[in-house]
Formats: sequence, C-alpha cells, structure tokens
Amino acid sequence: MPTTLKTAAESYLRAKALSRGTLNEYSSTLRKWEKWGGDIPVEQLRRKDVGEFLDWVYERAVADEGTNPGRTANKAREHLRAVLSWAWEQELIDSPPRFPKPRDQRDVAGRHYLTKAEINALYFATHMMERPRGWDGPVPIGRYWRSVGVKCMRRGERAETVLVGQQRCA
Repeated sequence: MPTTLKTAAESYLRAKALSRGTLNEYSSTLRKWEKWGGDIPVEQLRRKDVGEFLDWVYERAVADEGTNPGRTANKAREHLRAVLSWAWEQELIDSPPRFPKPRDQRDVAGRHYLTKAEINALYFATHMMERPRGWDGPVPIGRYWRSVGVKCMRRGERAETVLVGQQRCA
C-alpha cells in the first residue's frame, strides 16, 4: 500500500520528541506539500519531484515578499530530507531520493552578529572605560562589562543582547 508523505511525516513526528515550534514548522511544510499537489507516494518520489516542490516553495516565498526565500526553501528541504531518511531507516522506502543542493540564503535573517574582531575591540575598549558618575563600587565598571561579554560570547548570545543589556546572559 502506498505511503503518503503526510502519513510518513506524522509517524516520524510521533517517533521523535520535538518542541512545539518544530512540530509547527513540519506542519507548515506538510501544508505547503499538499497545496503544491503532493499526492505522490513516498515510494515513488524522485529528485525531480522534490526539486519542483522546493522551486515552488521558493517562488511562493518570493511572491509573498518573504525576507529570506532561500531559507524558507531550505527549511522545507531539511524537513523532507529528515522524514524521507527516517522512512528509509524504517524500511518504508527502498532509498531516499537525491536532493537538490540548498539555495543561497542569508545566514542570519535581519540580525547582526559581532565578528571576532568586533568582540575583541569591545573587550579591550572596556579597559579604557571611565568611572561613571555615581559609581562607587570597588571594582571598575569595565570589569563588569568584560565579564558579561565573555559570558555571552561563550554561550553564543546575539550581539544586540549584549549591546542593549537585556541581561539574557545572566
């Protein structure tokens, strides 16, 4: 009996402990698959079919004026690849189809991350910070900012988190 992508994806999602956000992303990809007209059983999927679907997702993201259509198509590609790889491991299909290469995308959608040189410049600038008016602590203020910077850098926090001082690192 032929297996639909929706059935395979639902089985995959039940087998994995995924967050609600990830489940919603997979559901979004499945809705796109159904809108595209993906009634092809997973046993008969070919690279051409996957490529046409991903092209359709990309074109739709461009038409909807998405900010990063390459990322949208690549997310759909990752979801299909995960489900089809799992279906192959479960012996639902003989082999997964080859996938087209990922599309170009902006690595960070609309966010600015500090480069290593910028982080170093900020770190060493804290040594030259003057004592702010009203600061009566025994330790210079720059030492506190250095510790926040080091902590956030080690935890991979975003640049605006460090610069705005939202204390998400604490």
